[in-house]
Amino acid sequence: MCKSHVQPPFQVVVPRSFAPLLPSRTTPATLSWRGRSWGMRFTGGRLIQRLEAGWRGFAVDNDLRLGDGCVFELLVGGGGEQERVEFRVQVLRAEIPARIRGRAGGYTSATPIVID
Repeated sequence: MCKSHVQPPFQVVVPRSFAPLLPSRTTPATLSWRGRSWGMRFTGGRLIQRLEAGWRGFAVDNDLRLGDGCVFELLVGGGGEQERVEFRVQVLRAEIPARIRGRAGGYTSATPIVID
């Protein structure tokens, strides 16, 4: 997580490589982790896509900190004109191991770590 994920403005920009899999318009989004769910807004668009308006609640409730990582598994909302987006999230505490980080990027939304 970087500063904008865990401090104001509390938003997560979706990596461009992931964008074609998501709706192209603004829709409700749900994140689920450890048996709980958080509603928020997914803002879709051609230039930038992000999770916001509710992301703060997820970040604060789960005590996300700079250096933590999140793995997002898309469950619902695969592209086009979907009515909603749903992700299962796994929170990884602290630093991503250097052997993975150096190979896969992960420093910005333009260089995400993608797990197939």
